[in-house]
Amino acid sequence: MFLSLPPQCSNALPAVRFDLTTLKLFVSAIEHGSIARAAECEHIVASAASKRIGDLEAGLGVALLVRQHAGVVPTAAGEALARHAREVIKTLDRIPGALSTLAADDQPDIRMLANQTGVVVVVADLASYIARRPGVKIRLEEGQSLPIIESVAQGSADIGIIGHFQPTDRLHVVPYRSIPLMLVMPASHPLAGRGVLSFAQALEFDLITLVQGTAIRGWALAAAARMARKPKFTMQVQSYEAMRAMVQAGLGIAVMPAANILPYEDLLQVRALPLTDDWARMQLYLVCDRGAAGIPAIEELLAHLTAA
Repeated sequence: MFLSLPPQCSNALPAVRFDLTTLKLFVSAIEHGSIARAAECEHIVASAASKRIGDLEAGLGVALLVRQHAGVVPTAAGEALARHAREVIKTLDRIPGALSTLAADDQPDIRMLANQTGVVVVVADLASYIARRPGVKIRLEEGQSLPIIESVAQGSADIGIIGHFQPTDRLHVVPYRSIPLMLVMPASHPLAGRGVLSFAQALEFDLITLVQGTAIRGWALAAAARMARKPKFTMQVQSYEAMRAMVQAGLGIAVMPAANILPYEDLLQVRALPLTDDWARMQLYLVCDRGAAGIPAIEELLAHLTAA
């Protein structure tokens, strides 16, 4: 590396090109009191080191070192140059580390969207992945399956976790987890003493469900239609948290994924019973753009999630 210092006025020193090797040699010579020792430390032959420092003095038009039989000592000009040279060397030595930090900071986030069950299920898998790859930054947000599909297709999310829907015509789709569905009721409910239940038994009671467009509502409607029954949806909410609160308050019963109710069953004093129906499982899928599936960071995360 060369640094050129042009003269700033008529009586200034002539323009000199400082190179890093010569500056390091010069500082090392002062610190060791010997050009030969400095040359050894910088892996340069002594004659070449002596010439470099001599050329530097000639270019500046001033003596920088006093050569003595026992070695060298700096002149006043040499001391001044050494102070500046040390600062330059320190600054240049910091550049690789600074660039490395910036490179890490500039790593693109992996943007993930997940439905309410996907958020609960993926937490442990993401924690184990980040423990292995602490430099990776993952942004996770909660959403509904159909809007998640649109976000991934439009490029505003890299990976989505959805339920029920399989947009294989538009996106790369990978099976993720299969979560049992359960019928949740107050502990005092007439069905609470049963071991397992069918959805047909639930149709006798008021049902709390998620809003239209969610997978779990679609399954309930389809199952009721196959039995030529109409479910009594008395409450529609946006989240499983609201569903749990309503069930606890005795406002109805609800079909929920096991991951969204089992951790709360004892706390809320509700009962969660498995459904025997063939359809009563939520299959979660990982989705991403077909082109993004070949991006190393996304490919690696997908592989970790499916293997975990």
